[in-house]
Formats: sequence, structure tokens, C-alpha cells
Amino acid sequence: MAATLIRLMGETDIVDIDPTDFTGAEIGAAHPKLMGLDAGDRVNLLGHWLDQGRGEALSADPDYISAMNAIAKTIIDDHQDGTKLGRDANFAVLTILREKWPVGSKAKFSVQAARVGAQHTYLVHLCAPAMVEDLTDEASLKQAETTQLMMALPMFKRMRKQFANSSAVQTLIRQS
Repeated sequence: MAATLIRLMGETDIVDIDPTDFTGAEIGAAHPKLMGLDAGDRVNLLGHWLDQGRGEALSADPDYISAMNAIAKTIIDDHQDGTKLGRDANFAVLTILREKWPVGSKAKFSVQAARVGAQHTYLVHLCAPAMVEDLTDEASLKQAETTQLMMALPMFKRMRKQFANSSAVQTLIRQS
């Protein structure tokens, strides 16, 4: 079992990855599915994969899961907030949610999304990592996920207008 677990939470799909299992992800920028894509394109591609029911099927393919892993690893490595995943914590939720396109700027956003074949652009947020005693216990993982999302809720509320009206975060905000 994984020593560290990242829960990728998109609009409709959740995929768990082990950031220490780099079957192809260790090459990062050289991953064939990610060649020529900048950081924003990679986030949009990951968001697209985790939207509209694509995530479960794609996560069964080793090539896609290694690309998801490479993107997530880059996002986490770029996040220098003092808590190192793997040393101080072993579980984190990484949300990839639809971005709202401001009126008058749709063409620019549409071009960004089209570069990776997506219908939306996405915003990424790494929730505060946590230590979970047993990463095989789904109830513990669900509790840690809920805690991380509740800790991120004030940030989601502040950024509410940056998320698409169709985004799952809007429902989370309304239910709180």
C-alpha cells in the first residue's frame, strides 16, 4: 500500500494516486502526454480528465495515471507551504475545479481550454495535507478528505466568483 496518497478531486471524478509510484511520472515534463504543455495547460488537461465521468476509465490506463501523477507531483512540488507531503503528512486532497469565464474574456479562455481539448479551464487548490494512520481505511480517508475540504472552505468562499456556476464547489459553499 502507498505510503502517501493524493486524492485528485475534479468536478465529477475522484482518483487516488500514490505520488511515490512514478511509473513513467519520474520523467515529468518529458511524459509523452504532457509534451509541449505549460503548467496551466497541464492543470486544464487534468481537470478535463476528471470531469464528466472520464476519470475512472482513464485512471485504469497506466499511461493516463502516470500523466496524472506527473501533473500532481509538479503541483505539489511547486507548493512550498512548510508542510512537506511524505515527511509531515501522508494524505492530501488536490481539487481541480471549473473556472468561471468573465464576460468579454471568453475567447481567451476558450483558446486556453481548446489547447488540451477541454470545454473549461480549471483552478487547482492543494488542501492542507494531513496524517492518516491507515491509508487503506476508506472511512479514515473520507474523514480526512472532509476535514481538508472544510479547512479550505473559507478560501473557496472568498474565491466563489472565480469558480464556474456549474462547479461542484458552488454546491459545497451553499451547503455549508
